[in-house]
Amino acid sequence: MTTRDLKSRIKNKERIILDGGMGSQLIKYPEYTGKDPSLLNITHPEIITEVHKSYVDAGSEMIIVNTFDVNPKKYENYAEIIEAAVRNARAAGAPYVGLDIGPIGELMYPVGLLKPEEAYEYFKAVVLEGVECDVDFIIVETMIDENEMREALRAAKDNSSLPVIVSCAYGKRNRLIVTGARPDDIAKIAEEYGADAVGVNCSFGPDLMLPVVLSYAKSTDLPIWAKPNAGVPKVKDGKPVYSIGVDDFKKYMEKLEAAGATLIGGCCGTTPEYIEAIK
Repeated sequence: MTTRDLKSRIKNKERIILDGGMGSQLIKYPEYTGKDPSLLNITHPEIITEVHKSYVDAGSEMIIVNTFDVNPKKYENYAEIIEAAVRNARAAGAPYVGLDIGPIGELMYPVGLLKPEEAYEYFKAVVLEGVECDVDFIIVETMIDENEMREALRAAKDNSSLPVIVSCAYGKRNRLIVTGARPDDIAKIAEEYGADAVGVNCSFGPDLMLPVVLSYAKSTDLPIWAKPNAGVPKVKDGKPVYSIGVDDFKKYMEKLEAAGATLIGGCCGTTPEYIEAIK
């Protein structure tokens, strides 16, 4: 399987199974302290590979590397981390390996101080390293500000020929938390800047994600990516416990597929069992 194959499969809206949560899996390991999960790519690569492999074994085709918080602003050794993260995913036998790009961690101007041109350069550096490491796709995810999403998408399309997916995390009113943008606003930006798919992840469970997917389906012909949490978590004995079990998750995911989602997986709280169920 090649990157070209993947791009064609996404465009043709084939059903492709994504992976599940990474952070909520790392909690199980005593080596994980809750800080800087991306550094585990270097300090404990066997853990990251084990998590990836559990999803591959469950049926995941598109595996997202453990680089959600990696950028030059946070890590001087960002290139080393990305290289290790890709190597770990490849070692797990992932059919397709994707570079994970999350928010930089600072609010964008005019709400915050991060300027668009600065954000673009941070994202560009990450993309170029991902390309150097020969990833198969790029996922820009958990975006809560369409302006930051736009800069990440621009950087990915300007500096690679890879399939690029953009995915946002919405609030309860199905609007982005920072700016209030709607799914149709995100779809327009995705189309304008050449995204290969548009999606939604995190935020809430698949039950509450349905209106967002329906809105995407009405406003764009782009393939739709859906990666919900296993419901809304509650803290028990210091650890998050998620509200939606495997059976209910599967039923809700069937509704998301019926609404138009073709790239489907899980986010926080989902495990290989969830992925195996939707597979």
